[in-house]
Amino acid sequence: MTTLGIVEDVAEMRSLLRTCLGAQGELRVLWDAGSVPEARLELGRRRPDWVLLDEILPGISGLDFLPELAAQEVPVILLTGVQREAPLPPGARARLLKPGADGRDRDRTRFVDELIRMIRA
Repeated sequence: MTTLGIVEDVAEMRSLLRTCLGAQGELRVLWDAGSVPEARLELGRRRPDWVLLDEILPGISGLDFLPELAAQEVPVILLTGVQREAPLPPGARARLLKPGADGRDRDRTRFVDELIRMIRA
């Protein structure tokens, strides 16, 4: 089983991500955080196999937090709400489009399938 930490400032999206990931057995959310300071606290307590990191966060951005995670050798998949082709910043292994908040099952399945593929790569 692969453990995950989630850093996402929108509580509803954190809940949706937990719901998506809790519906299958290969991945387990170890913790979630609404900000970088919360994520630092959680990392000090429990280290996940991967961190799903929102690119845009209030205060300290996900992109600002990347070098810190890279220094700790924590693999990171960036989460984005906008489909775009942009180069990955150093420290990120991949970029993944968040599932739509409208709750469509097909989009949730796409999110989980892509995440598993990225982790296995």
